[in-house]
Amino acid sequence: MTISELNTDSKQMLQETFKMKAKTYEGLEDVLGRELMRMGAEDVDTDICTVTFSGDKFLLYQANYELRTALKIYKEISRFEFNTSDEFYAQFKEYRWSKILNIYKSFRVEVTGTSEVITVGNVKADITKIICDYFNEKSHKMPPHDNSNPSVVIVIEVDNSRCSFLLDASGTSLAHRGYKVSGGGFPYDEVYAAGLVQLTGWKANTNFIVPHCGAGTLLIEATMLAYNIPAQICRESFGFFSWRDFDESLWTEVKNSARLAVKHNGEFAYKLLGYETDETLVKAASQNIKKAMLDKYIEVQMESATDAEAPEGDTTVMVIAPKINPFNVEETRAKVDTLSKLAKRTYKNAKVWIHTDFGEMPKAIGIQPRKENEIKYNAEENKLALY
Repeated sequence: MTISELNTDSKQMLQETFKMKAKTYEGLEDVLGRELMRMGAEDVDTDICTVTFSGDKFLLYQANYELRTALKIYKEISRFEFNTSDEFYAQFKEYRWSKILNIYKSFRVEVTGTSEVITVGNVKADITKIICDYFNEKSHKMPPHDNSNPSVVIVIEVDNSRCSFLLDASGTSLAHRGYKVSGGGFPYDEVYAAGLVQLTGWKANTNFIVPHCGAGTLLIEATMLAYNIPAQICRESFGFFSWRDFDESLWTEVKNSARLAVKHNGEFAYKLLGYETDETLVKAASQNIKKAMLDKYIEVQMESATDAEAPEGDTTVMVIAPKINPFNVEETRAKVDTLSKLAKRTYKNAKVWIHTDFGEMPKAIGIQPRKENEIKYNAEENKLALY
């Protein structure tokens, strides 16, 4: 084979498209879908906590590296229907497992869903045995089964008589960006924070203020959005690094392409500002911001936001309301008064967004929201409202 033929074959391989699936939080599906469409993904379709799409290997790598609101990215190997247990297991017995595994690559099987046709509780052990038998018959050796840190994670999603066979391309959750060295003050992860910023419709065209900024997660995610910095620029590894077909040169191309699109300091002329009264949290925010290499863009002040002077110009304010216990009247009144003061006085000329799980918040602060978004963080039902 000539070099030109090899290059042609490689290009054809890169151009091959396949189906993928991204997971997110309920309420962020449309946000994630728009992110994928901007990347050039095809066949984008949303469902609860899920967005399916099609693309090539470049997009698979890019989605993991750049998406802000995805928790996981999966590559679909196959999708099929079955009427009996034998039909279900035949799909896995006939699969050529050497395409994705060898005797040196550890693996784990994950199974989700329910079915009236098969016993889902047995599927993990059964498919693990099928994989081990496949390699044992060919080489008298078996790949190691590793539940804690496998090279390849095989995901089986069962929906009664339908099954999706997937590979986990991300590894650990994409919420683990790699910049958080200190926590506290913000009980949500980085994906959720990025989703909140995008739900406001903020286009990096106003100041962005976070009262009670905690360890700085919202500020960091907003800044990365403003400067078009890849979400995973601080992350060191992904699940697809261990795949047999991992293409390091393509991965380098994806990173270089994303980094060339980062905006320069002069292209964003607004303030990114947080307030915090807890010295420990101010220190934690500073550490995280520095780790994210954003310390020249973000300012965190140790001061009560209600006492601060609002900056000049158009401003967007993101308030994460503290947990409200309606049975503790005195504590509730104090928290609500603070929120009311932020919305009515300190930032009366700004767009103030309040995130809360307290359903009576509009009545409590005496303002009807202009817009509301419902969003779930795992089982916690929240609202993000514009006042």
